Amino acid sequence: MAGEVKDECGVAAVYLPKKLDKYPIGGASYYLYKMLLQMQNRGQLAAGITTYNEDRKQLIDTFRKRGSVSEAFSTKIRPKSRAILQKYSGTKGIGHVRYSTSGADDIGSTQPFERHHGRKWKWFSFAFNGNLANFSELKKELESKQYHLVRNLDTEVIMHFLEKEQLGDKKKPIDKVFADLSEKFDGAYNMVYADAEGTVTAMRDPVGVRPLCYVIDDDFVGAASESVAMSNLVNNGVKDLKPGEMLISDKSGVEVKRFAKSKRSAHCMFEYVYFANAASTLDGRSVYQVRWRLGQELAKQEKLEVNGNDWIVVPVPDTAKPSADAYAHTLGLPVMEGLVRNRYVGRTFIETKDRMDRIKEKFNVNKSVLKDKKIILVDDSIVRGSTSQAIVQYLKERGMVKEIHMRVACPPIRSPCFYGIDMSTIGELIPNRNSTNEQIKKASFEDVDEGVVENISKEIGVDSLQYMSLRGLVKAINLENGKDDLCMACITGEYPTEWGTKLRVKALERHERGLEAERTYS
Repeated sequence: MAGEVKDECGVAAVYLPKKLDKYPIGGASYYLYKMLLQMQNRGQLAAGITTYNEDRKQLIDTFRKRGSVSEAFSTKIRPKSRAILQKYSGTKGIGHVRYSTSGADDIGSTQPFERHHGRKWKWFSFAFNGNLANFSELKKELESKQYHLVRNLDTEVIMHFLEKEQLGDKKKPIDKVFADLSEKFDGAYNMVYADAEGTVTAMRDPVGVRPLCYVIDDDFVGAASESVAMSNLVNNGVKDLKPGEMLISDKSGVEVKRFAKSKRSAHCMFEYVYFANAASTLDGRSVYQVRWRLGQELAKQEKLEVNGNDWIVVPVPDTAKPSADAYAHTLGLPVMEGLVRNRYVGRTFIETKDRMDRIKEKFNVNKSVLKDKKIILVDDSIVRGSTSQAIVQYLKERGMVKEIHMRVACPPIRSPCFYGIDMSTIGELIPNRNSTNEQIKKASFEDVDEGVVENISKEIGVDSLQYMSLRGLVKAINLENGKDDLCMACITGEYPTEWGTKLRVKALERHERGLEAERTYS
C-alpha cells in the first residue's frame, strides 16, 4: 500500500576491469549513480557511495547526502553533478539508497559507513540492506566490552563486528570474515563492502530474505539489490546470488564463492508484492509476471456478480496496476485510471500531519470515469489501513461512486517484520485491531477469519473486502519449492530465523502490556 510501509534500502557494487579513461566520467561513481537511480523505489531518504582509486591519496572516499538520488547528486545543476562524479572517480565502489527502519535520519546515519585505518586492508567501507533481528544481543555484547555506540543502528553494530574480525597483524580472507559474522548475525543482512586494498565484495545472507543479483561482463562487474539496476548496463547475464554466496573482486580476480551454509531459502514475499521494481527479476521470477498472476488469482476468488456496464476496475497506483489489469482481463471488465498519480511527487510524500492531505497531494480523483460506477478497487496490500481508509473516503467524496469493493493482492498482514520492513509491532496492523487477543496469539495463521475481514471492511469503509489467499500468493510467486522458499512471517507468524521467533514473542508481550511506542527490536 503506497505510503504505508518502508523497506530498509538498496545496495550496489561496481568493478570496472579496464582503464578508467575507457568509461564515462567518474567511472565507478557514474555507474553507481545510474544503478542507485534505478533502485530509487527502495529508498528516498538518502543516497551514498564509496569509491576506490589507487591513483589518489584518499584510496577510498565516501560521499553521502540526504534526499533522492537525483537530489544527492545534484543532477539539475550539471557542473555540480559533474564535479561530484569527478571527485569520486574510481574503478571500484559501492553504493546505497536508504529508508530508515531503525535509528536516526541524520546524515551521520546514512550509508555507506567508512572506517579509516592506517593499514589498507583495515580501512573499509560498507553498506547493507536488511535488519539484524538480534541487534539488542549484539549491542549488549559490544557494550560489555566497553564499546561506545553513538547511534542506535544495526549498521554501527555491523561496523564494529567487521572491525573486530580484522584485529591483529595478519589479514583474514574476506570470505572467512563474513563466514564468521554469519555465525553471529540473525536476520536479513545483504552487504556490499570495499577496502583500501581494492577489494570489493557483495554478499547475500544465508537465508536470502532480501534479493541480491550480480553480473560479470568483460567491461563491467556489478551487484545490486535488483536486476533492474544493471539491465540497461549490460546486454544479458544478470544472475542471482544464492543465499550464503558472495561476489568477490580483488587482486586475484573475480569470483562467486560460497562463504556460509544455507539451511533454507526464505525470500521475502513482499518484495514481489510491493517493494521491488516491476521490471526486476528476483530469484528467477519476473516481478511483473508475479503481480499479473496475483491479479488472475484474485479474479478466480471473486464471489460477486461483477458484470454490467456500471462495473469498472480501478488500481491504486502504481504497484497494484499489473494485478488490477490481470483481474480485469480475466473477468472481462474495463480497467480505468480512477486514481491518477501525481508523477512529480515521490513514492513517499512530504510528511504532513493530515492523512487526507497526503492522499490529495499524491493522487487526483478522475471523476469522469468514476461517477455512478461500482468500482473494484485493487491494491497490492493493506498494512495499517489508514491510507486505504483515506483513499476510500476520497473516492466517495470526489468520485461520486455508487459502491466500492476492495480486492487486495496479498493476504492479511498480521505479524511484525524484523527483517527490514518498517512494521515491527502487533497493534499497528489492521487485522489485529479487528481481532480478539486469542486470535492474535495463535501460533500460526492461514487465511484470516471472515469475521475479521468484515470488521476491516467496516473500518476502511468499503462495501466488500477480499484478500488474496495464502495458497494463491504462493502459486503466483511460483518458486521452485513453493512456500518453503518464501518468508511469509508477516502473514503466517512463522519466522525463518531463531531471533525472528523470539521477537514475535516479545512483540506479543509488549502488545498485551500496551508498550508499543517503540520498535520491537530496539
